[in-house]
Amino acid sequence: PRHYLSAEDYGGPAGVPYDVQEAMAKVGAERFQKNGQAPWVIQDRLRDLVDAFKKGDRAQVAYAATILGHYVADLHVPLHTTDNHNGQNTGQKGVHSRWETGLVGRFASLESLQVMPAVHEAGLFKAPWVWMTEAYALVPKLLEDDRAADRTSPEGPRGKNRGEAYWAIFGSGQTPAVRQQLSLAGKHLAQMIQYAWLLAGKPKP
Repeated sequence: PRHYLSAEDYGGPAGVPYDVQEAMAKVGAERFQKNGQAPWVIQDRLRDLVDAFKKGDRAQVAYAATILGHYVADLHVPLHTTDNHNGQNTGQKGVHSRWETGLVGRFASLESLQVMPAVHEAGLFKAPWVWMTEAYALVPKLLEDDRAADRTSPEGPRGKNRGEAYWAIFGSGQTPAVRQQLSLAGKHLAQMIQYAWLLAGKPKP
């Protein structure tokens, strides 16, 4: 649950409170724990990085930044923002892996990604909610592209046999989004590292 958030529980991304106590009150403690806490976890890991910068411990800074990066990347995966995280609600089981691993491995080489400058922006502490909203908006097309590609996949004894035609069609529809989200995750992680350094008082190396 720390790696995702089911936005539908809150009526969509716009309904997800910034305050963790308000979020618990809105959906109840049990559903809050079950349905994800990614935005608040990112804030917690940001605080860890600020503390590491203040201590001047390079190893701790590197470790805290790595952990923060994992959660920042998670929130850029569209299927980490929805209850239908693996296509289980729409008969598309396994789509999470097909997007996050299959497409990335086939169509998102390092050379294909865009390096974006980490410019400091106001309101970065609440930025995870913006990332979540943007990623959630990609879910409908992601699912539709998977359905369209799957029309080429014959049924086998263990389910769909997805071949090159499937990956070509799914890749044609989703490669721009995959590369965009990976590039944005890198940019946003760099922004958060810079932000933590600023909050720590700009310590010298």
